[in-house]
Amino acid sequence: MLKLTGDASSAFLRLGNIAYDVLGLKGDVSVDVEIIDDAQMKELNNDTRGVDKATDVLSYPALDIDTCSELVFDRSSYPDDYDPMQKAVVLGEIAINRDAAERQAKEYGTGEREINYLFVHGLLHILGYDHMTDADKARMREKEELILGAKDKSVVVAVIGRPNAGKSSIVNAIVGEKVSIVSPKPQTTRDRITGICTEGNKQIVFLDTPGMFKPRTKLDEHMEKSVKSSLGGDADVVVIVLDCTKGITEDDKKLIADRLSFKTPLYVVLNKTDLKGYADIYPMLEILSPYMQRKEGRTIKEVIPTSCKTGRNIELLKTVLKSECKDGGFLFPEDEYTDRPIKFIMGEIVREKALLFLQDEIPHGVGVAVMSVDESATPIRISADVIVDKKSHKQIVIGDDGAMIKRIGAAARRDIEQLVDNKVFLELFVKVRPGWRDKASIMRDVGY
Repeated sequence: MLKLTGDASSAFLRLGNIAYDVLGLKGDVSVDVEIIDDAQMKELNNDTRGVDKATDVLSYPALDIDTCSELVFDRSSYPDDYDPMQKAVVLGEIAINRDAAERQAKEYGTGEREINYLFVHGLLHILGYDHMTDADKARMREKEELILGAKDKSVVVAVIGRPNAGKSSIVNAIVGEKVSIVSPKPQTTRDRITGICTEGNKQIVFLDTPGMFKPRTKLDEHMEKSVKSSLGGDADVVVIVLDCTKGITEDDKKLIADRLSFKTPLYVVLNKTDLKGYADIYPMLEILSPYMQRKEGRTIKEVIPTSCKTGRNIELLKTVLKSECKDGGFLFPEDEYTDRPIKFIMGEIVREKALLFLQDEIPHGVGVAVMSVDESATPIRISADVIVDKKSHKQIVIGDDGAMIKRIGAAARRDIEQLVDNKVFLELFVKVRPGWRDKASIMRDVGY
């Protein structure tokens, strides 16, 4: 993934990540971009090249590479050029002359397009491309046109699997933001959460579905409908997440077989590999192998072992899903990472902390309804009700001298402050609502 510093724009970031796809690059890199005028460019040329004129773009590569393609930029490959603060390999610097771009725009098009062209041209120079010969010039021009002419594409991915397999962790890891809460308890996700990952001209829209189980309450029915909706035509691709610590169960095999009866492309993720060694994981891959080599019917396109804790193969999974993107534009604005309202996410964060700290003391009869958000106050004031089924649960949630609810509130406040990038005052009130999971009005308050 490309990271930019200096006078970076969203257009440059988009083009840089398209270049990453076009050139087949991997890893994280950083490029410093500076937008200057004729006088500054002339001075820069004099200082660095001994040339007394204002050119349109200058590139200063940090690495000595030869037309890099299929390269992996990481700390082990480039230890001397890795910046731990940016967590990226430093590629170099680009200086773009805005005055020259305006002049050239009269011949080649708009000023914005010319600025973008100069950025791509400079980036390719940093990546080892040149135009010293006609062949080099043609090869560089081909890449420039591919990058500048790339159309926006998207794909909708349903993420399914048994409870607590790590579906939400997978989505959060790829999106890069917390769009779905995580806890050690099964059935943590209650609604079909949409997470959005946009890089370059490709957008992956995730439907992070609840775990699959038999419904008992109206809330359970809502969760089951979320899963069926994801699989009933909304998704272009299905990803089944399996928990490798539990092996490949008969239920897992049935789920895979059922999904292979549909036309939707199917990937299988074998998650939590940090908890198992190769000797344990290899037999699971052998069990899944026949599903990839069937002579009749559809097959699994790929099985990917992952770990959200170590980051193993998360980028690989993102890459294969980006390869499924189709023409038709983005489904969401490129700066959005979820379609859920901010109040819903705040409530889910509070519920995550309650599930984390209460562990097995209370069953899943905990809901959170955010009643008010006052953004005009300093700090931002948020009031939320923590809803439980029974009176006996209320005291457990509150804890001795209010210790538990304070702990939940403090942890949730820290995450919400990161979410809104501001200070927050969070008030939590514990309310008893018997049988709330069967009451539509309360479920609406909770956001389901």
